[in-house]
Amino acid sequence: MRHSPDVDSHSQPVPASATEPSDAGSLAQGDGSRPSAHSLGTWLALRWRDLRGTVSTVVWFLLAWFLIGVLWEVAVHFHWVHGRILPPPSETIPYLLSGPAPAGIGTQQLTYGGAVLDTLGRIALGFVLGVTVAIVIGVMISLVRPFRNLVLPIVQTIAPISPVAWIPFAIAIVGIGGPAAIFVVFMAIIGSMTISVVTAIENTPQEYLMVARNLGTRGVRLWTHVILPSAAPTLIETARLSFFAAWMAVLAGEMAGIDSGLGYLIMLGQQMYNMKLVMVGIITIGFLGFAIDRALVLLKKKAAWWGSQQ
Repeated sequence: MRHSPDVDSHSQPVPASATEPSDAGSLAQGDGSRPSAHSLGTWLALRWRDLRGTVSTVVWFLLAWFLIGVLWEVAVHFHWVHGRILPPPSETIPYLLSGPAPAGIGTQQLTYGGAVLDTLGRIALGFVLGVTVAIVIGVMISLVRPFRNLVLPIVQTIAPISPVAWIPFAIAIVGIGGPAAIFVVFMAIIGSMTISVVTAIENTPQEYLMVARNLGTRGVRLWTHVILPSAAPTLIETARLSFFAAWMAVLAGEMAGIDSGLGYLIMLGQQMYNMKLVMVGIITIGFLGFAIDRALVLLKKKAAWWGSQQ
């Protein structure tokens, strides 16, 4: 058994968490009573810089889609595209705001709000399970040589498999419904995420390990205070990229036979030739995906600030 991985590459030193500037410390004077004008100005400047970046992202996002909407409207007005096949924003957005009518009949009837909640619930559960299991397996691979030799080839074999390929297997094993979608999401990220965990751990800079050992850090403390913090920025970025695979996987699963969720809502819209409903589903998928991705970027900035480059 090994307490730390072999290191083959080096990166820039990661500041220790204890050196992260705190808001309280940056505002306090020497006696800790009241913030000075200079420190308050610095704090406000830093907060404005963060806020300005967020506002800029939102503004450019809205501007880009506004321009697309204008071009779309022009194309429909001049009959360059068929308005019934691709309903323009002037028809789709009011339909979305009015609350799309339930789609389907009987037990297959599905509401817009229910579809959104079903998809978000599946992606959340499958994603959290996949990331958690990948971290556990990655740590075990780095610690135990026999486990590495046995499990790593399996992980490397699973990683290239397309998430869509797991859909028939999931339906055959757990049946149609939410568990099948969660399984597909889990399989979509477990392989690539595990490989990323192993790589990030093995790329822990050698100088970090040397300094920690010289200071008497060993065992679990070495992992919790040096190795995992060093790997955290890479792991969060990989989780962000894995989210896109998981998002597409759950939607493909819902379209291919799982009878609920946004993917299924789009299929019902297509079957009823309700293209407004199809467009509402597509728009919702895009905006939800964007919002979750931004949340993961924010998580990296806050939880692993030393490795954030955005």
